[in-house]
Amino acid sequence: MVSIRKIQAAFQSIAPELESRLWRCARRFQETEEVFTEMYSFAWINFRSKARRLGEFLSAGQLAFMSLRRLSSGRLVTENTVKDALAPMARRLGRTRVIYFSQLSGSKRNQALTDSTVQRITDALTASEREGPDVRAATRIDWAAFMRTLPNRLRRILRGLVVGDAKGLIAKRLGISNGRLSQLLNVLAREITAFFGPEIVPVGCVA
Repeated sequence: MVSIRKIQAAFQSIAPELESRLWRCARRFQETEEVFTEMYSFAWINFRSKARRLGEFLSAGQLAFMSLRRLSSGRLVTENTVKDALAPMARRLGRTRVIYFSQLSGSKRNQALTDSTVQRITDALTASEREGPDVRAATRIDWAAFMRTLPNRLRRILRGLVVGDAKGLIAKRLGISNGRLSQLLNVLAREITAFFGPEIVPVGCVA
């Protein structure tokens, strides 16, 4: 069997030509650097595997062709890893779950996440790490209690504000006019003031 040192030396000898070919291929894609890295990684894996199994060294042209074919078919080097949080295999095994911000603020009819999941993510995104654990815990408890006092429409408005949605987008998702949203923001501001006191009213809850 060919030693790993010999394989590495052979790969390094074709690396300049291989890199040149892969860069030309990568420029066809929007994420050029990521595509190049993906193809280069597969080229090494393919080169090493062929050398170990058959004692043959693939050429730069062969490696570039196979790397582009593999990438174009959607097969990635990270596909079979369970250490990459975004890798399909990690998700299939239930080790990670990918949640997109758009899922947090969708309409109630199209919402794919449970209310409790949305609330936990909102809490995590809005927590201040400068505060002590006791203060953060108390804040979470207070806001959780406040959210339970609100009707569904006001809860959705508040969540939209927390994740940074524009008022126009919030109004569109609720199916209401901007004027009606301003009225509801005033209602929300009064509810927050009554619950927490006047110093806690956040920016955005005023007309």
